[in-house]
Amino acid sequence: MSRNPIESIEAITDKNTGELGHEPPSKASSGKKKKVLISDIKPVPIKDRSQQGIVELILDEGTKVQAVGVIYGMRHTLEGDGFKATVFLDHYNQRIRILNYQAENFNNFISKVLWLAEANQFDKLFAIVPRSDWQKFLCHGWVLEAVIKYYLRGEDAFVVSRFRSQERLTSPSLMEETNLIENIMDGPVKITDETKPLPTDFEFRLATHDDLEALANIYQDIFESYPSPLIYTGYLESLLQGDDIFVVATQNGKIQSVASASLDPEHLSAELTDCATRPEARGKGLMSYILSILQMELANRNYVCAYTMARARSYGMNNCFYQQGYEFMGRLVNNCDIYGAFEDMNIWVKNLITGPTQEIDYEIR
Repeated sequence: MSRNPIESIEAITDKNTGELGHEPPSKASSGKKKKVLISDIKPVPIKDRSQQGIVELILDEGTKVQAVGVIYGMRHTLEGDGFKATVFLDHYNQRIRILNYQAENFNNFISKVLWLAEANQFDKLFAIVPRSDWQKFLCHGWVLEAVIKYYLRGEDAFVVSRFRSQERLTSPSLMEETNLIENIMDGPVKITDETKPLPTDFEFRLATHDDLEALANIYQDIFESYPSPLIYTGYLESLLQGDDIFVVATQNGKIQSVASASLDPEHLSAELTDCATRPEARGKGLMSYILSILQMELANRNYVCAYTMARARSYGMNNCFYQQGYEFMGRLVNNCDIYGAFEDMNIWVKNLITGPTQEIDYEIR
């Protein structure tokens, strides 16, 4: 696929975020740039969605559980000869994530995790591991998909993955997504040290227990599917009671835009995620303000690393993080079920201590 010249790209807005995107100008426009609102590119499913209703998960040889209802996943502890690990059996996204592990015998450890994936017919496994271990995974057929710089109290971490099917390994959009990133990074980063005024008629604050129903509604309205159960108030309440921060932008008391930071106090890193803006509020840059506020909150708590996993086909979100001074550090292929199908996710990373940050005059209400 040939790469479009940056001069032929028009500024548009992204359906799911309201941030700036790109589109070739039409002949009727006579070269005049016009900001318009268009939909994101909808992904094409590569396989059937995971079944819900009655879900069976195999935990070990001869041990399985049956769950009834909408099941996203289950944490499970593995123990064997020379290893102990906690994994997340991610039924909704048909994958296993290794959350933590201690392994003196890597062969036994990797073999057990692979067996668990095969038993449950999951076709992707992934883990975020330290520099000392990522090559050990590669020796067992895993691949390095991305680097999360500064993730471990300033030290780099490595995202390694293992695929079990050709359809999960292969993404038909990789070249298009590469061109999109190149187009974005051809442009300058516009962060300045000047205080930028907030949009009029909008207030920014931390979300509270009183916002649970409104938060569930905005996520249900925006996303056809999402890799975590954000449309359920009980799940959102557990996040608010744990190590998560939600910042919302409200207009006349109604939440119009939201994003969160999922905190990892042990490693002083945080994932910026769960970004959504209502259609009537898009094009105002609300998400950029919210992300800046989240970063300032993290910096005040002495966090080192902020990172995100952005939909690789969404110009708006990728450009938003680029303009915030984030570094592109890789792509996770067919990583999660979002917007109706499995999608590739781009990794963007920022050092909150040394990276550029736009200072915003705001008050958390």
